[in-house]
Amino acid sequence: MLKRTLRNLAPLCGLWIAVGVYYVFVVSAGHMTRWPAWTGYYEAQAQALVSGHIHLLEPPSRALMQLADPWDIGNMPFWRWDHTYFQGHLYIYWGLVPAMIGAAIKVLFHGVTVGDGALTFGFFMARLIAGTLLIRQVARHTVPRPPRWAVALSMLVFALAHPTPYTLARGGVYEAAIMGAVAFLLIGLCFGYRSLHTRSGPAATACAAAAGIAFGLAGGSRLTQMPTAIALALLTALWYWRRPRGPAEGTPGWIGPSIAVVAPAVAAGFALLVINKVRFGAWTEFGLRYTMTYPKPFLGLRFAVPDLYTHAFAPPRLGCAFPYLTAPWDATRVSAPAWLPITWPADHYTSEPTLGLLVVAPFMWLALAAPIVALARWRLTRATATTPATPPSPSASAWGWMTPGRWLWVALAGCLAGVSPLLLLNVTTMRYQNDYSTTLLLVAIFGGWRLLAAPASARGRRATAWLFGTLAVATIVAGVLLGFTGYFKHFDRHNPLLMHALQAHLGLC
Repeated sequence: MLKRTLRNLAPLCGLWIAVGVYYVFVVSAGHMTRWPAWTGYYEAQAQALVSGHIHLLEPPSRALMQLADPWDIGNMPFWRWDHTYFQGHLYIYWGLVPAMIGAAIKVLFHGVTVGDGALTFGFFMARLIAGTLLIRQVARHTVPRPPRWAVALSMLVFALAHPTPYTLARGGVYEAAIMGAVAFLLIGLCFGYRSLHTRSGPAATACAAAAGIAFGLAGGSRLTQMPTAIALALLTALWYWRRPRGPAEGTPGWIGPSIAVVAPAVAAGFALLVINKVRFGAWTEFGLRYTMTYPKPFLGLRFAVPDLYTHAFAPPRLGCAFPYLTAPWDATRVSAPAWLPITWPADHYTSEPTLGLLVVAPFMWLALAAPIVALARWRLTRATATTPATPPSPSASAWGWMTPGRWLWVALAGCLAGVSPLLLLNVTTMRYQNDYSTTLLLVAIFGGWRLLAAPASARGRRATAWLFGTLAVATIVAGVLLGFTGYFKHFDRHNPLLMHALQAHLGLC
């Protein structure tokens, strides 16, 4: 049993190691052992937690504390940028879970420094491992099974598609908070899917508990993800409640797994409210109005069309010098074609680089295949409803509509719904794409597999396979190329000799 498990995991471990080495190459700008440091917010918070404080140890300046309205934009010269100031203390406004992880590492390893870049890298590795395990699990339960080459290529796309390499090229506190939520949500999906396939009661409860803990940690990493995390836990409990149970069906009961998945997520949400009360004196005060930053985020329907264009279709700047694709600053508005009826609100902040995922990660077009193929199958089922049907499999018959596979589809839809306010936000920036790109990639992968199985003719299957492979390779190449830049020309700044050598040998000018 152990030998078989190790043999099955060997190819995945090889992929994790190879991709991990590439991630280190990007994070270190090719130095491997020397990592540039962008920010140290979570390290400061970890030091405070180890010292027994929830506020930062650094005191605010006297000039800031003497201001009548420290948060007014006119007082920006006195700000401690991107900090929250309240009643004589400084706080960070990102979720505290990454800082708690850093504090735990400091305690275990006697004060070692855990920078924001290290946390970002660790979360990307957790995302890689959980995502590839989930892809493999789904492949094993998909009927018909996708080809092995399609599964392997899907894992590579998942690992290397934009915006992953681009984000690794600047591992700051912003990226650490976002990727912490992404990684834990994905871990929760992986355990939740596994728990619904588990027939042993204790094993199902253990997997459900792991999923619930992961969902709670996701909400504690990025506060905007807490509603999604609790919703996913409740969704899993609903699936357990509605699933068949009892010795005849060979499935565990529903009470234990349901409590195991819901309790940690709800506890994390309650803990967040308690932290609000301790820090700012109110259960529902998250500190946003006390934050010293610009622009402050808010929602508006007038931002919907500009946000949709930016996140989906904003093009990169093409050039003959390596790496050929770049994402310049202050280029989003001018990139919109004249024929596109976009009215850019004056208070829509578009200075930071943002590229359309459907342009630089064309594999995501396959996300449209899932609803299209599902609709086609539904129509075919209705058209043939009067003909004798193929007897359903025992597991499908026992589950009815609420199968583990459909749980995953509903969960992925819930994740996308949870980040949909990004399309109404007054700010666009590349790092926000990480909030939903992982979910879109999974939808594209699973939808692409359905598309591969859809054609009835050999010619149609070959054409679909070529389409799948071409989109995958194009996405991988674009993602790797954009990893050489990042927000601030990462390799140019931190390893100019390597970058000049690459440009000299690979430039097309």
